[in-house]
Amino acid sequence: MKKSTLFLLLILLSISAFSQKNDKKKTPALSCVINYNAYCTSEIEPYTEFQFLVNGKTTRYVDNGKGKFQAQVEIKVDINEQTTDSTIDRLHYILLSDEFNDSVADTKPFFSDIQNVKIENGSYLLYFTIIDRNKKDTIKYIDLLTVQFPNDKVSISNVSLWRRLDASGEDGIFDKYGYAAIPLFYQYAPENVYALPITAEIYNTEKTIGKDKEIIVKSFITPTESFRRPNPENVFYKTMKTGARLLFLHQFNIFTLPSGNYNAVVEVLDKDSNVLASSATFFQRNNPAIKLDLKNYDDVVVTNTFVEKMTDLKQLQDDVASLYPIGSRVEQEFFLQRMKKVPLEQLQKYFYSFWARRNEANPEAAWNEYKAKVEYVQKRYGSAVIKGYRTDRGRVYLKYGPPTNITEEPYDPQAYPYEIWHYYTIEDQTNIKFIFYNRDLVSNNYELLHSDLIGEVNNPAWQMYLVKRLSPCSNPDITTPEDYWGGSANDQYKYNK
Repeated sequence: MKKSTLFLLLILLSISAFSQKNDKKKTPALSCVINYNAYCTSEIEPYTEFQFLVNGKTTRYVDNGKGKFQAQVEIKVDINEQTTDSTIDRLHYILLSDEFNDSVADTKPFFSDIQNVKIENGSYLLYFTIIDRNKKDTIKYIDLLTVQFPNDKVSISNVSLWRRLDASGEDGIFDKYGYAAIPLFYQYAPENVYALPITAEIYNTEKTIGKDKEIIVKSFITPTESFRRPNPENVFYKTMKTGARLLFLHQFNIFTLPSGNYNAVVEVLDKDSNVLASSATFFQRNNPAIKLDLKNYDDVVVTNTFVEKMTDLKQLQDDVASLYPIGSRVEQEFFLQRMKKVPLEQLQKYFYSFWARRNEANPEAAWNEYKAKVEYVQKRYGSAVIKGYRTDRGRVYLKYGPPTNITEEPYDPQAYPYEIWHYYTIEDQTNIKFIFYNRDLVSNNYELLHSDLIGEVNNPAWQMYLVKRLSPCSNPDITTPEDYWGGSANDQYKYNK
């Protein structure tokens, strides 16, 4: 089972049209965390679990007729078939906070709820609308969900990431598998998170493999860059007995995990180590205390290599800086902050090691191939003012390769000049779009406005930003401009025209 989504699991999107006074104070914009995962019963009946966590300090509390003050949040989720965009089911109810003796919002805690909705195998658009009924404050969001649990194969639910799983049952937001659970909000692990508990449900092993047979479950944390391998410390194996529905739980130590983009992966292996099913969830790690240590490259020998001839320190610094689009977060910090203080010999060793990790047999060929791309983006997107690899289009090109196709629109009558890049596939995501626009109308520097690729800039109101040139709008609830003559950005984005 795979779930394709703009940010995956955890989303925070707070949009407020008006802020109203509450006890002489302005209540902040409504804030709600939405977390959803597809699961299956032991009878292979798919369903999706929706978790909602509302920040009580961002809601308005009014008298509920019983002498108490209470917040009311209306939750609507329209579940539409992706191909037809027609509604097949809907979750719609009122989530109530606890009752209080006063209406002071800034003293109120979070309140939450879980709802399950039966959803058959297929691909769906999810339209979220979260409304504070006591003030004009609304959150709207659209996301994509794919549910796939075959009856005749082993399958795995989404891998759920947790900030905390406590067997004592105390201090949890949700109750999950008998644990007091706190999700890893926004799929983001800050510096003060040292452990990452994960869970996944495994289905159909007994039916497809046999009763009381042994299977191996492998879990690991791997960088999103395809060439980088997971650290052996972050790989775990567990032997389990087959069953209709199995729960896999493991906790990773991420104290020394560097900043970067990662996937938490769970795989089911048979006795011959063949992968029967797999599931992965993206997350971001911020760990600034872990920095690139050049001492790790002291033993690297560059004699008789292509790097030995790179003796111009300034040129080598520029070559190293051009690696920014394909470097890890730790490496990017090094490129921006510390590289210029590094002597030539150390920089040579690092540069050679960088390419040897990508192509051990021929690191020079790997560099030459990348260098040709750097020269291309310089000619196409760079200028005397900004290097091509530092532009948004140059970075995307170098990191993900050339797009499948590009739609250019320099003369839209109301919008800024823009380009839409379409990729059929990037790693395990399909039908990816990038929207770049040029706000200064003079230079060749197009900024990245929106993308539906996980980890990139995501702006649901991208169409409104695109037309701000002639139609400025201050209402953040409006995410789509009115139709106008000559405007086709939405169609080009949706249908790849």
